[in-house]
Amino acid sequence: MLKYEIVELEQFSGANATIYSILPYGEKMTLFDGFLNCYKDTYFNEIVDIIKRLKAIGYATGAREQFFKLHESRPGENIAALYDKPNKFLRLYCIRFNNDVIILGGGGPKTTQTWQEDPNLNYTVNKLRKYSNDIYKRIEFGDIYWSKNRNELEGNLKMDDNEEI
Repeated sequence: MLKYEIVELEQFSGANATIYSILPYGEKMTLFDGFLNCYKDTYFNEIVDIIKRLKAIGYATGAREQFFKLHESRPGENIAALYDKPNKFLRLYCIRFNNDVIILGGGGPKTTQTWQEDPNLNYTVNKLRKYSNDIYKRIEFGDIYWSKNRNELEGNLKMDDNEEI
């Protein structure tokens, strides 16, 4: 059973999109914060670009399809990669629900043709797929639901020991 909390990243969330990340049970950092912490020194400029794009998504543009490489996993899991600039290698994966809501995961440098070929990215994407499947089940059962204007997740965003899907 997955134990985690869906946490809004208020520094990126704005009128055009709400941006979340996942805080695994017992961890002090969200998946996204772990990603930032891991790569901030070696990929500083790319991290700055990612942060700028996330702020633009939240405050100006929304999470438009053209900003993401969609279909990074099975249909219905909605795993996507935030497009990187040409000649950049740092890839951030997320669950993209629509133009209004994304949940950031982790990622890393992509130096192979596919994420499946890289052990770190394979682990990261498969972990995010598990969270995605669990979140979709919780939406289906009504534990998590859309806000009235469909731009936020509401309900029980903290999954703990006492819950089984």
